[in-house]
Amino acid sequence: MRNRISYLVKARGLKQNHIAKKMGVTEQTFSNWCRNVSQPDLLQSYQLSKLLGIPMEELVEEGKQ
Repeated sequence: MRNRISYLVKARGLKQNHIAKKMGVTEQTFSNWCRNVSQPDLLQSYQLSKLLGIPMEELVEEGKQ
């Protein structure tokens, strides 16, 4: 997953810190997801997909950007 989360957040004109706050995670945690240092768990992925208005599968599909 090559910076998929970062791409989706930027494509929607959102800010990482805003999404992190809405999800109840630290900015550092969200930044780590965007840099592929770590990945959100299943529930966090679901929450993120809802905030971004996309199907959860779109978060993990390779080659889409």
